[in-house]
Amino acid sequence: MADDRRRRILPILGWVVAAVVLLVLLASKYEISFRKKSDVDKPLTSTPAASESSTPPVKARGAAPTQPAPAQSRVLTTEELFSSASPAVLLVEIFDDEGHARGRGSGFVVSSEGTAITNYHVIRGAYRANAKFSDGTFAPVLGVAAYDPGHDVAVIKIQAASPPTLKLGNSDNVHIGDHIVAIGSPLGLQNTVSEGIVSALRENIIQMSAPISPGSSGGPVLNMNGEVVGISTLTVTAGQNLNFAAPINWAKRYVGESSVRSLSEIAKENTVTQPILTGSMSIPAGESRSWQFQFNPNVMSGAEVHGEIHSTGGLNGNVTLSLYYGNQLIANCPRQTSCAIHEDLSRPGTYALVLDNKESSMFPRQVTGQIALRYVK
Repeated sequence: MADDRRRRILPILGWVVAAVVLLVLLASKYEISFRKKSDVDKPLTSTPAASESSTPPVKARGAAPTQPAPAQSRVLTTEELFSSASPAVLLVEIFDDEGHARGRGSGFVVSSEGTAITNYHVIRGAYRANAKFSDGTFAPVLGVAAYDPGHDVAVIKIQAASPPTLKLGNSDNVHIGDHIVAIGSPLGLQNTVSEGIVSALRENIIQMSAPISPGSSGGPVLNMNGEVVGISTLTVTAGQNLNFAAPINWAKRYVGESSVRSLSEIAKENTVTQPILTGSMSIPAGESRSWQFQFNPNVMSGAEVHGEIHSTGGLNGNVTLSLYYGNQLIANCPRQTSCAIHEDLSRPGTYALVLDNKESSMFPRQVTGQIALRYVK
């Protein structure tokens, strides 16, 4: 009986051993694990929602569509930037109330309706102005949409059909060390390009190493994505390559202005008459009287000394009226009873108006007149 039992058990054991061997082989081939999975075994990219269901989430009705990530602007070379931007850059020529050319500056178009940006000091005192494109075509300046003397920006309108335009950037995103490019008309040399970096930010003014000169004022300063971030404003001639630009955000607030006022209206509105000599006075024999005043072209345009005097006393009342720049005589009306003066000022500094009765050894002179310094602020 024992032998019969062994004969029955041995086949069963054989099958058990065969099953165990087969199971081990399968486990090694297909990486079957018999332990319970913990959280650390789950894939790192899984989320609870994804592990619970493979069905994508249903978007709520009326929900805003998912916005794609904004595309990064491509960095341009200086050559590419100049090629794309220069057609929208202007040479601005201004004229006084008598039609005489008074100066030149730069500007740039920012809308297809002819809206352009420049410095206020470029159009300050202008009664008429023309804008010239790089292809040689001219567009008259129709007027001023807005101006801000404190920030030295002006928005003007030109008469042009669908002109090329520049894109405005955000000057709040400008950082020290950023590469920039300036385009303008230094000394009238239209569409001159220079490049450099943002050297410093001083009370929100952009200091830059890109060279500019008189005539560059009002031109665009662009980042390397082709966006205008500043307006060339001034250079310090006493330093070495110290140049400054007004942040474009100072002008952006005015770009949407629709009403336009004439240049002459703006000039008259900002004309200042500063008396130098007024009323009557007595000048003793052998003496003179003088009045000093300052001319600063950074805050004054179209400055001129104008007026007239009349003198009496003694044999014929003759006096001499003179205007000096420092020690240099620039206008003179010698020994007359009536003198008129109308002298334009071009050089910054101190001037002196002199009434001279030194040639009279006996008689005082009674002088009556009105002479003033007139300029546009």
